Amino acid sequence: MKLFTTRTLPLISAALFAFSFSASAQATVIDLGVANGYSAFIFGNIGSSNASGFTSVGGSLAAGGNIYLDGYSVGSNKKPGSAVNTLVAGNSLNIGGGTINGTGVYGVSNASGSVTAPSWYPSGTFSKGNASTLDFAAAQQQLTTLSGDVAKLQSNGTVISQYGGFKLVGDVNADVNVFTIAANDLHNLTLDVSSLKSTASIIINGTATNITMSGGFDNFGSFADRTLLNFANATTTNLNNVGINGSILAPNSAFSGSGSMNGTLVANSVSSINYGHVSMNGAGFNTVSVSAVPEPGTYAMLLAGLGLLAFVRRRRTPARAPQAAMA
Repeated sequence: MKLFTTRTLPLISAALFAFSFSASAQATVIDLGVANGYSAFIFGNIGSSNASGFTSVGGSLAAGGNIYLDGYSVGSNKKPGSAVNTLVAGNSLNIGGGTINGTGVYGVSNASGSVTAPSWYPSGTFSKGNASTLDFAAAQQQLTTLSGDVAKLQSNGTVISQYGGFKLVGDVNADVNVFTIAANDLHNLTLDVSSLKSTASIIINGTATNITMSGGFDNFGSFADRTLLNFANATTTNLNNVGINGSILAPNSAFSGSGSMNGTLVANSVSSINYGHVSMNGAGFNTVSVSAVPEPGTYAMLLAGLGLLAFVRRRRTPARAPQAAMA
């Protein structure tokens, strides 16, 4: 009996440890970090020499490469918590006619970066930066890793195809609702608010490599700062005249199209946006922690360990002595 106990108790302990470790150590904290202070945080270029990257931006812009803007306004609706500088470029700023509410910094990652802008901008609007201004390389690594981690989260919400679009039905008891959609065209997404807590966070994992958002995105308004569309596999992301209430995390994607967005955009690059509008409306995406669901193997180990524990206890319980008969 002693040998049996010596062999089995370590297994039981390991099962219980694995269960507790799995439930705590694997929790995913969804935090856009430094990107939360911007309407768009881009690793490469915003726009090109032939086209303006954006025409109207309520918050701030950051790009690890070059920023091209013409016929635009930036920083017109900056909110508390927004980035200090309205424009931050890792390389060069190429500014045409437009308005900047705030200051612009260039040459953050490349000391050879320069600024090209009309002479009528006030003195001090543009200045040379360095790596201490903003570490694009570290931010890219953090956000790319985050996108991959979020993509692995287990769905607890239901996606129903209807009327050429998708209805998202959540778990009314969940603080974080995770939905997974494999379609290339995210068309007419409708959030079933009756199935959600009013304080719930919404995570939508789009698994396609080329994603187009079109139609309507209904009922997301009150969840804008708690909605994240995560496109970990996407190489292209396009807005097709649609309004998005939420943030987009697409670290490997080229972003393009037209429409509106109420949140933070994280992407690899931005090409011409025809009459596009990206506004901050506060603080991007609110940080949230998602507890991991233990793997099936961990449950099996736990159940086996508890079964062994019960067996050991039965074996160790001494038999009761027979009671004397009443005289």
